Amino acid sequence: MPRLVPIIIATVFLGAAILRETRAETVRFKDSKQNEREVKGEVLVEAQNGGMMLRGDDSRIWLIQPNEIIQRKRDDAPVTPASAEVVSARLLEELGPTFSIYPTQHYLIAYDCGEPYVQRVGALFEQLHRSFFTFWKNQRWELDEPDYPLVAIVLRDHDSFMNYAGNDIGETANSVIGYYHLSSNRMTTFNVPNWERNVATIIHEATHQLAYNTGMQKRFADNPMWVSEGLATFFESPDMRNPGRWRSIGRVNQVNLARWRRYVRSRPEESLATLIADDQRFRSAATATTAYAESWALTYFLIKTRRDEYVDYLRELSEGKPLAERTRPERIEMFERVMGDSLIDLDKAFMTYMRRVN
Repeated sequence: MPRLVPIIIATVFLGAAILRETRAETVRFKDSKQNEREVKGEVLVEAQNGGMMLRGDDSRIWLIQPNEIIQRKRDDAPVTPASAEVVSARLLEELGPTFSIYPTQHYLIAYDCGEPYVQRVGALFEQLHRSFFTFWKNQRWELDEPDYPLVAIVLRDHDSFMNYAGNDIGETANSVIGYYHLSSNRMTTFNVPNWERNVATIIHEATHQLAYNTGMQKRFADNPMWVSEGLATFFESPDMRNPGRWRSIGRVNQVNLARWRRYVRSRPEESLATLIADDQRFRSAATATTAYAESWALTYFLIKTRRDEYVDYLRELSEGKPLAERTRPERIEMFERVMGDSLIDLDKAFMTYMRRVN
């Protein structure tokens, strides 16, 4: 099944992180490969020891340790997001001469596969973009248009994908056909011969990208994985009468429904609590599949039966600060408070409702 690879890069800041108002700076530093870089952007978080979280003018977030910083220079001018032309030029310089840029209304797609395939991908992106904004507008939530060009990379084949994705996500690349990367803010996939197999993946990962670029979610804040994955699986459901298409948002996800039904036969009493309190079930191969299935089921239940409360919950999550994590009790308390019910009562209603879904 398509999955957001949990790619929150673990970088240790010594001392407490200081959440601060953003400011424009030009920072020269050495990256993880000891290459020297100079990035103009906003310092989102600064640690007491001088480490920082820097968002560049192309939306990439750099987690920089103090010993990697060569020079910092305050810039009085505000950070202006790089234009589509500038981002395109940077992509081509980074990826090499075999790549081209396919621009759509809202996306820049760097590709080295055939143009007919990337055109299909671009059309699917734009269809999702329209539907995503319409869906949330109907929930009385006017999301922000992205400040930065939305970037995707479409590689020509699986070998090319492995070479590229290995640098981002390591061995996880072996088990996925696409992913959204939290730091670079890019979505990456490849020319999968079976288009039907790739549709759900493209929608799933592009949903993550939109959520993190429209004010719904904030990168590196405390975003419970059940929320992120529940949203993506809610949006991804293909048209089962024509698996090569994606038609609408919120159809019953038959794959996850089947997994959910198998899981409930032996579902532990504390299942809802463990799903909400932390992300551990997503990080184990033994429990990840059922965690995705329960995330879809819980999201479906909440949108269908407690839509206003669910949107209020998403709004409160969207106000989180980078690197500020809630404790397990805090996550559960927040969920119960916004939903206006205890976890026990919510679980009973959840189980009852899902028995009728088909």
